[in-house]
Amino acid sequence: MKDKEQTKRKLINAVAHVIRNEGHSGLGVNKIARLAGTDKKLIYRYFGSFERLLEAYVMETDYWMRFADHLHELKVPEGMEDVKSLLGDILKNQFLYFYEHKEMQQLILWELTVSSNLMRSVHRAREAKGQELLQMADQYLKNDQLNFRAVAALLVGGIYYMILHTRHNGAVFSDIDLSEPNGRQHIINAIETILTMVFEG
Repeated sequence: MKDKEQTKRKLINAVAHVIRNEGHSGLGVNKIARLAGTDKKLIYRYFGSFERLLEAYVMETDYWMRFADHLHELKVPEGMEDVKSLLGDILKNQFLYFYEHKEMQQLILWELTVSSNLMRSVHRAREAKGQELLQMADQYLKNDQLNFRAVAALLVGGIYYMILHTRHNGAVFSDIDLSEPNGRQHIINAIETILTMVFEG
């Protein structure tokens, strides 16, 4: 059993290496087996398919999938301030995680540029988990004309675009240098300000 788990870890790590350095286009059964130093037959024996191996990697790398694993452990917020604080922490951590993790950046690029059943499945799973968080906010919104789901979409989408753009085109976006801690703090402050405006009207 120990050898099986070690081999599975080597295979997942090999996928991570390729994603990090080449992107999804570099993935292949033979390459992953070679990097893991194992027979490709073990991919099918331990994961069932190459697609399931990739899914195992995505589930432990994607920010929202990682967070979803801990969602049931969170204390249910008891008031507006708690909900606002929870959502703020989630969004700020998403920004910092996405900025730091090149593999997560590659996953989003994969999702945006290729028609993939796997990435569509991941997207649907993210949406399902996101619903649980969004429903927490509904009862505390004072402005009936404002759809918080639209605000969340702009924040999450903006985080993805801003970081991917600066990664490929220089660190500055809207005159904010994301390569500097002070620049990243400005984004974190903006997330807090937006949530305050939304929840407090």
